[in-house]
Formats: sequence, C-alpha cells, structure tokens
Amino acid sequence: MTQFESAKSGIITPEMKMVAEAEGIAPEVLMARMAAGRVVIPKNLHRDLAEPRGIGEGLRVKVNANIGTSADYPSAATEVEKLR
Repeated sequence: MTQFESAKSGIITPEMKMVAEAEGIAPEVLMARMAAGRVVIPKNLHRDLAEPRGIGEGLRVKVNANIGTSADYPSAATEVEKLR
C-alpha cells in the first residue's frame, strides 16, 4: 500500500509519524493533508528510507541545489549565486 493509499484509508504509517515529528505537526494533520493530495512523502516501495521527508502544504521548504562548474561555465561566483 502506498503512503497516499494509507492516508486515504485513515492509516498513519511509521513514515508519516517520522515526518510529522520532524515537521512539528500532529500525524493526523499530516495524514489529512496527504489524503487531500496537498502533501506527499516520496517513498520507493522496494527500499526503506532512513529519514523520510514530506513535501507540500504547511511543511518546511527543502532545497536540492546542484552546484558545479564546467568548461562552459567556469564561474564559481555564478554557482554560489544560485544558492541565494
């Protein structure tokens, strides 16, 4: 069963509990937002996550920055500016 299916069925999963605790909200609130399609917990059914993360309404912003220079764009300053 997926995280979304669990939320729609009213089942709070261990991942939901972990995300709710990390985000400082009640697991029931997180589950309701997931059931409504406003929050997701990306999870691969074939692999366990050590630290699941929630993405969506009312949760902290997560940033994934790909920083690096190349022969075409050698400026480190430009790459640092991407982070701002």
